[in-house]
Amino acid sequence: MSSAASWAGSGFAVITAGLCWLLLRHLNHLPSNTHPWLHRLVIVGMYCAGVAFVFTAAGQWILSHAQGILGLVGASTAPGSGLGWALVTLAALALAAAVAVALIWTPNAQYAYVALAAPLVLALAPAGFAHHIFDVTAAPAQQLVAGIATWAGG
Repeated sequence: MSSAASWAGSGFAVITAGLCWLLLRHLNHLPSNTHPWLHRLVIVGMYCAGVAFVFTAAGQWILSHAQGILGLVGASTAPGSGLGWALVTLAALALAAAVAVALIWTPNAQYAYVALAAPLVLALAPAGFAHHIFDVTAAPAQQLVAGIATWAGG
């Protein structure tokens, strides 16, 4: 990815996360029967912003350093082996489940911040079901974030 595209992706992620944060701050001015649906919208927006952030230079830097640290924890330095990678996989699955449950049954503002961090952990997970969740959601999320940022004037 070029540096210009990386900065644009970072800007898109920040704009989208900022708009979601503003919506959360001013949610009490809207009718209360819309709150569950707006919370769902914010959770989706924050997840998409997290996915866009993973593909930026800062996100890739965080992923590479986390992979290096987790490689030191395991019995070998191969990705996907050792206790550290098992814990990352479990955390990724737990975060994916939390975001799914929040979208379906218990939409709440606190889950928006969990949804913002979930793509980073899902991208860090070694190949398997947890990483495939990230792969499937990455392209639509990036397109949505670019559309939101363009709409907001970014």
